[in-house]
Amino acid sequence: MSFVSSAFLLLLVATFTAYHACSRPGPQNLIILVASYVFYGWWNWRFLPLLIGLSLVNFYAARFIAGGHDLRWRRLVYRGAIAASFVALALFKYFRFFVDSFIDAFAVAGIDLARPTVSIVLPLGISFITFQGAAYVIDVWRGEHAAEHNLVRFLAFKAFFPQLVAGPIERAGNLLDQFARPRVITAATLRGALWLLVYGYFLKVVIADSMSPIVDALFVSTQAFGWSVVLGSLAFGIQIYADFMGYSTIAKGTAALFGFDLIWNFRYPYWATSISEFWRRWHISLSNWLRDYLYIPLGGNRYGGVATARNLLLTMGLGGLWHGASWNYVCWGLLHGIALALWRLLPPESAPASRLRRACGWAVTMTVVFSGWFLFRASDPSVLVGMVKALRYWELAPVHGALAAALATVAVPLLAIEALLRKRGDYVVAQLTTGQFSAALACLLLVVLAMSRHHPASFIYFQF
Repeated sequence: MSFVSSAFLLLLVATFTAYHACSRPGPQNLIILVASYVFYGWWNWRFLPLLIGLSLVNFYAARFIAGGHDLRWRRLVYRGAIAASFVALALFKYFRFFVDSFIDAFAVAGIDLARPTVSIVLPLGISFITFQGAAYVIDVWRGEHAAEHNLVRFLAFKAFFPQLVAGPIERAGNLLDQFARPRVITAATLRGALWLLVYGYFLKVVIADSMSPIVDALFVSTQAFGWSVVLGSLAFGIQIYADFMGYSTIAKGTAALFGFDLIWNFRYPYWATSISEFWRRWHISLSNWLRDYLYIPLGGNRYGGVATARNLLLTMGLGGLWHGASWNYVCWGLLHGIALALWRLLPPESAPASRLRRACGWAVTMTVVFSGWFLFRASDPSVLVGMVKALRYWELAPVHGALAAALATVAVPLLAIEALLRKRGDYVVAQLTTGQFSAALACLLLVVLAMSRHHPASFIYFQF
C-alpha cells in the first residue's frame, strides 16, 4: 500500500479513530498490529507469513538469549536467528543476482551455463524488516536492550506500518520502548503531525514526482549530450532526496498521530561540507546501522589507515549492495567508500573551518554525491555505457536551457524551505499563530492536490 493512495488515507483514518477510542497501550498496540498487517498484506498477502515468521524468530531467539541458558546454546541460537534473517534476505533479494553473476563469470571464460527460469518476487521492505530485526537480536545479545516478553508489543514494533517498508530502521531502544508507555496526543503534537504529513506529501508529489519524467527522459542508452548526463544526475539527486525524505517525513507525521516519535532519517544532507558529514545527514538510520553492526565490529578506525580504508570500502560496498541486487549499487557504495577513505587522509581542522574551505568542501562533496547518483540511477548496463559515451560530446542544445530552468524552479524553493527550517527549527510552524498555520497548511495542501495527478511515480525505495 502506497502512502500516496486513497487506500492508505482510509486506513489511516480508520486506525486513528479506533486507536484513540482506546486509552490503554495494550488495546492500542493490538490495533496498530492489525492495521500494520492490513497495510503490508494489501500489497501481497502471501508475504505476511514471512513478516510474521521473521518476527517470531527474532522474538523467541532474543528471549532464549536473555534467559540464562548455557553460553554455547545462547550463541548457537543467536547465530541461527541472524542467519535466518539474512538467508531470507539473500534468497528473495540476491538469489538471481548471485546466480546471474556466477553464470556471467563462466561466460567470460567461454563456458555457457543455462540460466534458471525461476522468478522470485521481492517482498516489500525486506531490507528494512531484516535489518531492524537483526539489530534487535544483536542488541539483546550484547546486553544493550532487554528481551521483550510481550508478543503483541513486539509484533507491533516489527510491523509498525508508518515505517515498515521505507524506514527509518528503528532501534528497540527508541521505538519498541514507546510501545510499553502510554501515548498522549496534545494539540501541539497534532499540529506538528499535520505539518509533517503535508510537507512530506509536498516533497513526494510536487518535488520528486515532477523530476521523475525528466529523469526518465534523460537516462537512456541513446543519450547524445554530456550536458544531459549532468542535468539528469542533478535531477535524479533532487528526485531521490525529495522522494525518500518525503516518505520519511510522512512516516514521522503518521507515527506522531499515534503518539510515537520516529527518528529523523535526513538532516539536510545537501548542505554537507564533507562526505563524512553527508553520511551523518543522509539515511541516518542506515548509516548508524552500518557503523554499529558492521564498520565497528570489523575494527573501525582502530588499526591504522590501511585497515580503516579496507573497513570503509567493505562497509560502503555492502551498503551499496543493500540498496539493490545490481553491480551499479556496489560501485556506488565503493565510490563513497573511497571518498570517505580519502577524506580521512586530510588533516583535521584545529579551528572552525574558513568560509572558503567550507565552500570548497561543499563543492567537492556534492560532486562526489551527484556522480554517485549517476551510478545509482544507471542500473541498466546499456544505459550506463550509452551515457558514459555521451560525456565525449558537450554541445549545448536548446533543451538544456529549459531543463536547467525546470531544475532551478524545483531546487530553489526546496533549498529556501530547508534554509528556513535550519535557521528556525524543524517545527517552525509551532511559532505561527493558528491563522498563519492554517493558511500555510492550506496553501501547501492546495499545491499538493493540484500536482497529485500530473506525474504520479512509484516510491523509489519500494524496490529496496
